[in-house]
Amino acid sequence: MPPLVDHDIVCVSVMDWEHPFQSSRHHLMRALARHNRVLFVDNQFNPVNVLRGLRQAPMRRKLATWAGLAQNPREVEPNVWVYNPPPVLPMGKLTDPAVFNRIYALNQRGLVKGVQGACKALGFERPVLWISFNVLSSEGLIGHLDEQLVIYHCTDEITAMSGTSCFAGEIERRLLAKSDLVFTSSRQLLADKGPFNPNSHFVPNGADTELFERALDPLLAPHPVLEGLAGPVIGFAGHMEDRFDFDLIAAVAAAHPAWSIALAGPIAPAQQAQADRLASQPNVRFCGLLPREELPAFLKGVDVALIPFVHSRQTRAIYPLKLNEYLAAGKPVALTPFADLREFDGLVAVGDGPEAFAAAIADALQDTPERRAARVALARANNWDGRMAHMAGLIGHTLEGRQAA
Repeated sequence: MPPLVDHDIVCVSVMDWEHPFQSSRHHLMRALARHNRVLFVDNQFNPVNVLRGLRQAPMRRKLATWAGLAQNPREVEPNVWVYNPPPVLPMGKLTDPAVFNRIYALNQRGLVKGVQGACKALGFERPVLWISFNVLSSEGLIGHLDEQLVIYHCTDEITAMSGTSCFAGEIERRLLAKSDLVFTSSRQLLADKGPFNPNSHFVPNGADTELFERALDPLLAPHPVLEGLAGPVIGFAGHMEDRFDFDLIAAVAAAHPAWSIALAGPIAPAQQAQADRLASQPNVRFCGLLPREELPAFLKGVDVALIPFVHSRQTRAIYPLKLNEYLAAGKPVALTPFADLREFDGLVAVGDGPEAFAAAIADALQDTPERRAARVALARANNWDGRMAHMAGLIGHTLEGRQAA
């Protein structure tokens, strides 16, 4: 029996439940919900978010719940309820500490009152508070939910993320100090955050192997977005934002016109100009954002899967979710050496710079059934159930330690 059973979990997430990318927090909360009850707290929204997303169904649902016109919290899956917290005043660009602290405190009060009400409505008692990288909308909850444990799950280097509040690092350090248990998704994050909390552990991202292994089905047809592409197809699936190296892909596409490069996913507004320039190359195709369930068909038609990330403080601290997903689909992978991913040595091709990266792709194209089997086996060993079992053991041990104290 799993060590974490019959608990109430309050997960304060930096990503909404309905976010198009299913992140670690979605997979882990689903795994926990098999034996526990989960209240998933969506990210708070502000007037700027409303203006940008009013035409989208998730934002309209948020507004409806805020206005009392829709159930809140609502059950979305067995044992999983989603709560839309009240709106907040924007504070991301504030630089004056006094002004920021006043707005921050006001926003926290609304969050605490709302989550307390949601817990009461569901009958949650002594929950485990799981802060899933929501640094700016979580601190006020600590000590106000009668929680038995506080977990901080760090999945990125917040001080290196564009558009983040200049006070985020300071708040994160307080969260680290106040947490009973810290999980980090990369070795670099453990090195950076561990000094602030002795009970910190590296638990890398996993893979939804059941979904992505569908790409191995001989009866599955390649996705229609790949129709008509000539030569070997080199593909990427994910968000194309400041981590994505557009210049690298442009250089590879120009140097290898016989390769077709297919890029699936949304493009960050700040990178749209770069994407437009890349799209002008005849062997590059942007495929748009595909529903998650269609990604196996996309990968089915790809000969080599890419992770072309730039070198930065942010990328140095990540363990990309897509890596194990690519492997579960059986795909050869070429990536840049942006982070410490030593466990994949020998199973992925690595190249730094246009020529070396193209050479890595060429090496990955020389695939064998034995290589594919090894990739799939590693992905299975890295699935989400295994990750959650590891985390649950650490949670259980920490709970026992607190009870014995």
